[in-house]
Amino acid sequence: MELLIVKDRRIDYDGSAIGSHWAYRNFGILGNSLVVFRGKCDVKVEEMIDIEDLRQNKEIKSDDMVHYIIEVFDFPNVLLASALQKLFIAKLCEVLGDYGIKTVRKGDDIYVNGRKLSISIATVSPVSIKVHIGINVEAKGIPEGVEAIGLKELGIEDIDGFMEKTGKALVEEFKKVKKDSLKVRWAS
Repeated sequence: MELLIVKDRRIDYDGSAIGSHWAYRNFGILGNSLVVFRGKCDVKVEEMIDIEDLRQNKEIKSDDMVHYIIEVFDFPNVLLASALQKLFIAKLCEVLGDYGIKTVRKGDDIYVNGRKLSISIATVSPVSIKVHIGINVEAKGIPEGVEAIGLKELGIEDIDGFMEKTGKALVEEFKKVKKDSLKVRWAS
């Protein structure tokens, strides 16, 4: 899995990056990838993947987030997409623990002190698994009624360093899963 961390500019997430080959079209990365960047989040209704969110007419917004766009071509399957999403969320909770932050994972969301830190979605295209995870840098521009928290409120000021550390951790986790899947033989 190739890792790209975009630090030289902001990229706003509107939901379109969940389409297949986004990393290839925008950055020339062909194959399994993780692109980490920082920017606003404002998912338009036509880009919403979660039907439950659509039915509830939920807004998905934040003024400043760290975004993770993951694409895996090995086996496009919705169950595997959801499992990878939750694995990556659990890994992010571990890394936040390294910063001394106690997290609670509820499904595919991260909470700190009962306040929501992240958003996430997993889906498939005909050719790949796609996962988006967004972590609030600051809890600003969040839809009304959502009790949110951001990295800066938790004492993480070096956002570029956080992007680096978490990006590497997620790629290493994926590589371990991939390696473990290749080193076993059939059960008789």
